[in-house]
Amino acid sequence: MVNDLHTSQTQPLRLAFLGGGQNSAVGYTHYLAARMDGFFEVVAGCFSRDAEVNRQTGRGFAIPESRIYQSIDALLSKESGRVDAVCVLTPTPNHAETVVKCLQAGFNVICEKAIATSVAECRKIEEALAASNRFFGLTFNYAG
Repeated sequence: MVNDLHTSQTQPLRLAFLGGGQNSAVGYTHYLAARMDGFFEVVAGCFSRDAEVNRQTGRGFAIPESRIYQSIDALLSKESGRVDAVCVLTPTPNHAETVVKCLQAGFNVICEKAIATSVAECRKIEEALAASNRFFGLTFNYAG
């Protein structure tokens, strides 16, 4: 099945990262894993709230300056229709708010585990997902 998907896909799916700056525990690992099989390409991001870390991470990932954003809202505004999914790599306590915001803005979402910090947050994500008709996936990156 995976080989069939790969041969039928002519272009990699375009990802935007939210979080995953060079000073994070998961950013570079997710960057490598996303590119490992050729199915994905990281094309944009808001990697850190720290402007210098954000800029350096984007440069390190070969992201054009025009697609390195200073806020999640700016990325969601400018990347609508330009990416296939947003990958949420923010700290877990921020996942629910970020995932809901992305779904409400019309993006497919891939989120690093853990999905949220409470059942109530999971329900908010579930409600936003049902209303959005978008894709939501949860990664366990150590599986590759």
